[in-house]
Amino acid sequence: MKEPKIYSDCYQTSLHIFHRTKNFPKALRPTLGRKIEESILACLLNVRKASVASSINKTKFLYIASESLDDLRTLIQLAKDLEAINIAGFSELSLLTKEIGKELGGFIKHEERNKSTHR
Repeated sequence: MKEPKIYSDCYQTSLHIFHRTKNFPKALRPTLGRKIEESILACLLNVRKASVASSINKTKFLYIASESLDDLRTLIQLAKDLEAINIAGFSELSLLTKEIGKELGGFIKHEERNKSTHR
């Protein structure tokens, strides 16, 4: 089974984030770095769950992924403001999360339309 584009985008973003957080200042790695890593992993895993879930549960997992993505965006902004990531890194991660957000929004709309037409 081929993975959805949103899954591969979340996976690639996870790799980018893990490469960036390993270079965080020592004081921020166990706190902010870990929260950032946990947020992208939660997003990734919930997207994965949504891609294999029954249609009844898909939107639940997608909304959880969306919340994790919102948390991630806030934490990335904080990391930039604390100078744990530079402007270029922030810009790259912002673009990646923006794309994932668009894909998640489209996936949610699609699933909600499917639910309403199958009632």
